[in-house]
Amino acid sequence: MINIAFIRTTFLKPLELGLQKHYGIGLAELGIPAQLLKEPMSLIPFNDYLQWLEQIEELTNDPAYMIKIAADLTFENIGPIGKWYVTCPDLALAFRRINYGVSCLQGGASFHGQQSGKIVKWVYYNDYAHGRAASFDSLKIAILFTQVTRNYMGDDYVPLKIELSGAEIIDPAIQQFFGCPITWQSPATKVWLNLSMLEHGNQRPLPITKPILVSNLQLDDLLNMPQPLDLAKVMFEIINYSRYYGFPTLDFIAEKIGLSRQQLQRRLHDNGWTFTSMTNYILCNLAIKYMLSGMSIEMIATVLSYSNVQSFSKAFKRNRGLTPAQYQQQLLERSLN
Repeated sequence: MINIAFIRTTFLKPLELGLQKHYGIGLAELGIPAQLLKEPMSLIPFNDYLQWLEQIEELTNDPAYMIKIAADLTFENIGPIGKWYVTCPDLALAFRRINYGVSCLQGGASFHGQQSGKIVKWVYYNDYAHGRAASFDSLKIAILFTQVTRNYMGDDYVPLKIELSGAEIIDPAIQQFFGCPITWQSPATKVWLNLSMLEHGNQRPLPITKPILVSNLQLDDLLNMPQPLDLAKVMFEIINYSRYYGFPTLDFIAEKIGLSRQQLQRRLHDNGWTFTSMTNYILCNLAIKYMLSGMSIEMIATVLSYSNVQSFSKAFKRNRGLTPAQYQQQLLERSLN
């Protein structure tokens, strides 16, 4: 069984901002390809993200680095879609919008509320988080949730309680930031709030913002988050991800999904696929997306990791019956009609 969750590059933007500001560290220092960081809607296997969180601890030599950059861990710093989550008239609307909307930024996780009497627990559950990185991931989400509540209730608002997953990170800055009782090793991340906060709105007036305009191409990117057990879509996104590191190879894909080369070949064969045909099909689909954005044929060949334009043109023509230049011209003519 292939069971993989993904997280978008844009969800790493607050982390990148905080690390650069406070430690002078860029995500490129983790070996993340530059082109991947340039594409905010690109999907990253969650396990790779967890490895990066552990690498950051090594680079900063600070197990509490996440709390040190807490001021930058806000939804606003995610980008336009992050700002959309919190541009609501009151906290209750933002609470609901985040819970149903963050699934577009991170798959395999649950964002929801649990009511217990006069308490509502803002919950983040992720069965894919493990090891030391689970502590960092849990702390990041608890900070994000707390920042949202303070955005509406004032900077001095203190949650009733914080539950965090993973092993405890000992640093007084964590207690100073939350200002409430904190427990670790919880099955889920939970920020406890007074239910009255959601019932009676906010204490801080928020400015009216303009609506976010989304193009069809941007909407396609936003809605392409695969379910972890959807083999076809998971393979599409893993192959898409792999081309940031070079032309997709069977060994790279097998390593990312935790199978041997032979096991992956059998899995593909059982579904009527070959790795070569699937890779060419996926890369040609990505090429069309880049064409629609106005990218040149030469640049498309480069970002898809083809060795040269000729190799790209041959592969594209086998799949689409036209050369990339012919197909791009066809798209232009359609747009003018």
